Amino acid sequence: MAAVREFYGLSAREAEVAELIARGNTVAHIAELLFVSENTVRTHSKRIYVKLDIHKRQELIALVERFESEGR
Repeated sequence: MAAVREFYGLSAREAEVAELIARGNTVAHIAELLFVSENTVRTHSKRIYVKLDIHKRQELIALVERFESEGR
């Protein structure tokens, strides 16, 4: 996720949320883990998706896997 963060200019928190999303966590569970509201997680998610130019969780997973397979 560090390579994705650097390449796309994600903040530390956005990278953290993106990783949790990619691991299949729900918004409610992410909010609980990070001690923030579900709306905060949704806001981070929207910003992540815009920065990565994606629209679905599966696209995020594919992007992360692509970076990992390229050894970035």
